[in-house]
Parts: sequence; C-alpha cells; structure tokens
Amino acid sequence: MATQPDLSGVSLPQIAAVITVVDYGSFTAAADVLGISQPSLSRRIQSLEQSLGVPIFRAVGRTMQLTDAGRSIVPAGRRILDELASINALGASTRELKTGSLRIAGLPSLIGSVLPEYVGQFHQKHPEIHLEILSVQDHEELVETIRLGSADAAFGVSHQVPADLESRLVCQQEFAAVVPANLNTATGLNAQLLSSLSLVSLPQPTSIRKVTDEIYRSLGCVPPRVITTVQRDALVPLSIACGGITMVPGVMATTAEVFGGKQLALPEGTGRAIGIIYRRDPFQNPALTEFLHLL
Repeated sequence: MATQPDLSGVSLPQIAAVITVVDYGSFTAAADVLGISQPSLSRRIQSLEQSLGVPIFRAVGRTMQLTDAGRSIVPAGRRILDELASINALGASTRELKTGSLRIAGLPSLIGSVLPEYVGQFHQKHPEIHLEILSVQDHEELVETIRLGSADAAFGVSHQVPADLESRLVCQQEFAAVVPANLNTATGLNAQLLSSLSLVSLPQPTSIRKVTDEIYRSLGCVPPRVITTVQRDALVPLSIACGGITMVPGVMATTAEVFGGKQLALPEGTGRAIGIIYRRDPFQNPALTEFLHLL
C-alpha cells in the first residue's frame, strides 16, 4: 500500500514561501519580500517538499523552475492564502476599499496604451489600494499569469481566452502602417507596395504579428524580407530607418513623424479586440470587482 504524504507538517509560511518565489522569480527576491534569510526560505520549501513527498522546484541553469507537481500545488496554495486573506479582510475597511491591493498584467503594447486610462481612473477613485502593474511578453504567458494567480486580471486579446477563464471586452484597438516619410505612397497601401518593402514586426505568435500577417494574406502577397524584434518600442524607428514598413496599434504609429516617417491607413476594421481576462473565483478580490465595474 502506497505511503500517504504527511500533511501535518504543512504550514502557511511554507506555502507562502513557494508562492512568493513564483511571484517574484527567485529565492533571493522572495526572501527579501518575506523579510527572512535565503537559507530560512530554502528550509521552508524543503520541509514542504518532504511533507508532500514531491519536489516543487528544480534547478535549470541558474534559475529555479516549478516542477509539474509544483505547478499543480501553486493554485491550491494560492487559494489557501487568498482565503486566509479574505478572512483577515472582512472588516469595513476592506469592504469600503480603504485597504488592499490589485495586480494587473498586460502585454507591453497595452500597458503603454490601453491600460493607463482604466488604471488611472481606478486609482483616482481608490488611491488607498496598492496597484502593481506586471508586463508579460505574449498571450501564453498572460494566460499562465492569470491561472497561477500572479495577477488578478490582465489586458489581452479577448478572442483568445481559454474556456476556464473569464473575459470582458474593453475596446477595439485600430492599427496603422508606418513607412518612411519620403516613400511614394500616392496609390495607398496595396499588394505592390507591400511586396517591395521589408517588414519589421514582432515574431509569431504575438497578436501584433498576427494582425500584420492577416493584412498580407488579405492582399495576396508576402513581404520580401522580414526583420523581427521583441522590442515593441523599436518597431516604428527601425522600420523607418530600414526603409521598410511596420503595422502597429494606432497609438504607437503616432510616433512616426518623430522618427521621420508617416502613417498609412489600413483597411477599415483592422486591429484587435482588447479585453480584460480574469479567473472565476467565488472569493474575488473586492478591488478587482470594483475595477471590473469601472470598465
């Protein structure tokens, strides 16, 4: 008969140690946040692993990553901490949003464009709530951030939301093309123009690249050359300097003139649906409830 794990040794400090490492990315940072030494943090996690009979982290190079068992433990551990926090937060101050925190994640291009309007409105109304803004690199990381509970909600592309998560449409973000100012664009954006210019874009599977590729497909052409970068802020200046083209959200395209470029209109409706994504949770953070109400 298999030996059952001894759960009598599991403690809240051990669970908090694991969750803090996940949230802050390293043992060093987690120990600093918890106000304990790194050896003490390591002992807490090792004791939890011994009680459960499974490893929670594994060393990958110089970093520590969750094992499969660790990934399954994190959501349950976070629920334990969240429910404890809910018990401690039943006072009037929490109900009136005089204390608490709200963690919002988003794609980099949305943190600088869509997110400020809504976060600013929330902060103006509830300045006592501590806000944390987290950047994620792609949609897959965004979904993982919500599933693990590292953020209360996230701004992302709303039509790509898994069935186990909730989403609410926020806005439709229109795109524009950017080219050098001296480029002859009298005939507008067409297949001939696109087939002659180097494309500067993000790599797949980012939503900006997906919108861009759809434009090429709709016009029946492909770019002759593609320059990829993960730096969204580099798309506009790099495309202009290379004598090429990029397709980005309109708020990013407005910087074209600064770098010696100009905007070209894309077909009407070209863009992406932006939504806020969050978990189904019977113990929803009151600050998140209010934030969703303001959208």
